[in-house]
Amino acid sequence: MSAAHWQSGDSPAPRADVWPVAVPRTPLCAEHPLVWLLGAHGGAAVSSLTASLDWAGNAQRRWPSGGHADSPLVAIVARTHLSGLTAAHRLLMQHYNREIPARVQLLGLITVADTDRALSSDLKRELDRVESLAPAAWRLGWIEPWRHMLPADLPSWGPRSTLPQDKRTRADTTRTPVAPIRDVLHPGLLAAAAAALDTGPPPT
Repeated sequence: MSAAHWQSGDSPAPRADVWPVAVPRTPLCAEHPLVWLLGAHGGAAVSSLTASLDWAGNAQRRWPSGGHADSPLVAIVARTHLSGLTAAHRLLMQHYNREIPARVQLLGLITVADTDRALSSDLKRELDRVESLAPAAWRLGWIEPWRHMLPADLPSWGPRSTLPQDKRTRADTTRTPVAPIRDVLHPGLLAAAAAALDTGPPPT
């Protein structure tokens, strides 16, 4: 289904604002983030993801301008419940309709499971449809340790990080990020960022 067709019949979706200045840094934000994580809604897990990736920043529910010495690279983050996917769709349509700064480059959509149960068939179809509007998509399953830890207590992962040799330390989620972060999101999103920087900004 095309983006244009999918938008037809929808009520006008609220736009996410654009920062008119450099994105303010949160306590868990890298000083010079390579990628901004844009939460489609509250509780999308952006704080946990920002804490877990030492090169990511929290865009605080607004698009960066792509200027002010900020990175122009953005990934949308949403939970996999219906309201989360609907909110992600709105941001993706804003990108599709070129309603964001021309210098901003959307890398893709990160979805984080909102439950440890499998998605219903309806939600699976909705997830597929939303992902079809994104340049790339990364799915993170239910991360149980995050229920028991504050974002400030999460270990971070970066390009120079390596798995500890000690099995106990490797399995300790207070010292080593969970596998979905270090094995799925980190390499995938980092590769997308590198490719975007190689190709330069999209044509206006």
